[in-house]
Amino acid sequence: MRRATTVMAVTVLVIAVAGIAGAGTPPLRASHGITRATPVNPARFNQGIQNLRSMYSAQQLEEGTYVGSEFCIACHQDKAGFRDTLHRKKIRTPGPAVMVNDYNQNGINDFDEGLDFNQISSAFDKYKPNAPILSHEGSTYYITIGDLKMPVVIAQGGAGWKQRYVVRVPVTGTPDGMTAGQYLSPIQYNLATHGYVVYHGDHWFDESNEPKFHAGVSAAEVAAGSGGDYSKNCIGCHSTGVKKITQDANGEWRADLWPAGLYQADDPTYLDFDGDGNKDLTNVGCESCHGPGSAHVLGGGDPSKIVNPEDLDEDTADEVCGQCHLRPKSVPNGEHGFPYNETNDTQWIPGRGQDLSEFGTDSAGYWPDGIHSTQHHQQWLDWTHSKHATNPFEKVHCWTCHEPHENTTNDHQIIESIEDDGVTIATSTDNNTLCLACHATHGPFKDITKEMVADYDTNIGVIGATIAAHSHHPYAPDRIMGLSRCTQCHMSKVSKSAIKYDIHSHVFDVIPPELTLDYQAQGGMPSSCAASCHSLKVNVWGFGINPEWGVWNNDFETMNANELMEYFGPGGKWWDTEDTQSVTAQSLQRVAAPGEITVNVNEDDSD
Repeated sequence: MRRATTVMAVTVLVIAVAGIAGAGTPPLRASHGITRATPVNPARFNQGIQNLRSMYSAQQLEEGTYVGSEFCIACHQDKAGFRDTLHRKKIRTPGPAVMVNDYNQNGINDFDEGLDFNQISSAFDKYKPNAPILSHEGSTYYITIGDLKMPVVIAQGGAGWKQRYVVRVPVTGTPDGMTAGQYLSPIQYNLATHGYVVYHGDHWFDESNEPKFHAGVSAAEVAAGSGGDYSKNCIGCHSTGVKKITQDANGEWRADLWPAGLYQADDPTYLDFDGDGNKDLTNVGCESCHGPGSAHVLGGGDPSKIVNPEDLDEDTADEVCGQCHLRPKSVPNGEHGFPYNETNDTQWIPGRGQDLSEFGTDSAGYWPDGIHSTQHHQQWLDWTHSKHATNPFEKVHCWTCHEPHENTTNDHQIIESIEDDGVTIATSTDNNTLCLACHATHGPFKDITKEMVADYDTNIGVIGATIAAHSHHPYAPDRIMGLSRCTQCHMSKVSKSAIKYDIHSHVFDVIPPELTLDYQAQGGMPSSCAASCHSLKVNVWGFGINPEWGVWNNDFETMNANELMEYFGPGGKWWDTEDTQSVTAQSLQRVAAPGEITVNVNEDDSD
């Protein structure tokens, strides 16, 4: 049933504090951090509130219903930059401004150009003559595999790392002749390389590399033969709340999402995912972290009616991020690839006192040590193994380093400044000021004061000498090799999103070269030294660089690890890894756990 929604034609919605009061709504309290502004169209916002009242009962609104980020931004105008963050660009309606795939870099996306993978050399060569063909007709983008031409209904990503394409499949036996569900196609475009890789090709092609599905296929056959059902595997972390997930008579999974009562007319981040005629709260929104906002909105901004992660206990606070930055299977049957309690048909909701483990079990990809992640969106799992999570003096939260509400001048929404004891420090990972904002005056950096870090350029000599003494490397963190940059060693890129290795570890330790040798039978694993520099960037030992990048049990890496251990340890010339309290020691002592990473660069199964 189509529900009433208010569509905003303005680019930015600005509402006065007094403007949202009406029809029994208490006035907002300016002391709660809400910015007063000149109203642009308060009538539209008030209509949005009336829409909520027409869509839900008073009890539902009081108990907590998802209303959408535009209601939040209407008053918290300083958070309007959230619209431009990657969290808001997980899935979007396909369009010229959204499609970024351009393998020949001529400024025309490959759908518009009609890219035929049968006519070029690519990762899809083994599927010729039935390799995918891209096209664009009217307002619809298509992917054709064999004799099956499928409309692209969702573009996933494209604002960083990669872009994937979600389709519906023409079938028999359904009212509109299309699958009820949406399915991830086998096409992944990587922004860094301007190239394509095959994403779960076995979902679309059989063992003979022939198409699994042909014209006239039934919805039941697609549901049984394709593993890429978006409602089943993905939507839980690519939307703001899921009402329920059901499986229809054809075996297709259907996620019922919360409708958007207020949205911008031209915003591609709001899609009618569940096909009920309403735009839904697709993508991560304010309420993904702050919980359902209806009582807060209708309560005049009462802070007691909304969750602030800062006010949660320390473990639960970081589960706000952990609910998606992990890789789980739902419980109890593992049907879904996101936290979901199948018995109660519910998601984990911030601030409800729920144990995240009651919604999912760990199915993450790890290196053989069982600690360091091989796959992306596992940063919270990494963090749980780190001293940042267990520090008895001050627990470091995700938002200690990352600004969740807007993009910053730093990559990855790294915060721009930290204030400590009245000292404001401009922060960046490239010059170590982010790490020094906390670590100065402690341990190896006890002689660096916070005031020195705040005036980095003046004190770079002392800072550089101190860190170089710790790292045993020259100090040049802002150069391309990142020598003596904290994150090069303590957050090495050993995980994969689009290409190997493009995601920083969040265990915040130095992975010892000893582990490369200890796990040779399991394929080996990277050390921080090798992954950051010594496998590809430098030829210190005189035997070149790794001819098989990403293979950790070849002759090169065993020789490399042996050379590195002479300096790293145990009992190394520069460091000693025998401290039993270190994460490194825990890695060495831990029983090997299953971990995997894709070696074939033409295949990408890292969901």
